[in-house]
Amino acid sequence: MAVRSAALVGGALLAALFTSGCMAVEENPLDVNSPRSQENVSAVQQTAADFGDDPLNLAENGATLCATQPDIGYQEFTVLVHNEALETFTLDDVTLQNPEGLTLVSAEVSTANREGHHKAHGEDDGGAHGTHSAEPAPAAPSETAEPAGPVEPVPAEGYNITTHEYVNLVVAVSIADGVDGGTSQGVSVAYSAGGQEFTGTHPLAIELNRESCA
Repeated sequence: MAVRSAALVGGALLAALFTSGCMAVEENPLDVNSPRSQENVSAVQQTAADFGDDPLNLAENGATLCATQPDIGYQEFTVLVHNEALETFTLDDVTLQNPEGLTLVSAEVSTANREGHHKAHGEDDGGAHGTHSAEPAPAAPSETAEPAGPVEPVPAEGYNITTHEYVNLVVAVSIADGVDGGTSQGVSVAYSAGGQEFTGTHPLAIELNRESCA
């Protein structure tokens, strides 16, 4: 009888502990799959103030190029742009930096692979350029080359570069009337995001001549 009474007392005590919460199991103690508080979200999101003066890093990896102007009347040069920020940037304006005897005919954007510029299908990856590299592009497409990409070039002004996107910024440059050649010291790009404006200059030094490069 005494053993039975002790068992009953023990059972009642255990039930009381569970009821009071002393041995209760906390639901989802690791906070797995719980909604993130707004405080935590704002702690990891970038704001326009975090980007610096040139979040597209256009000032990196410059080049010096010399080319002759073809019969079409202009030469194209390509700058690879990679958006590494967690924000979409809108291209607002493209100009030549300190041009002498050169005129910017147009600025367009086309899609690019992650290694660099457009490649014809089957082209060796070793020919691709690094981030923000530049090269003179053919003034007219080859008759035998396959299309370099699925998207036709579009005007640079107003183009939105999304997060992690690679694009080719293609500038068409022409020699001004009355001179035999000219130079410029870079390609300047004005762009914006979230109401904040940015400017970056890619240090692509261009020399364009009517006859030949020295």
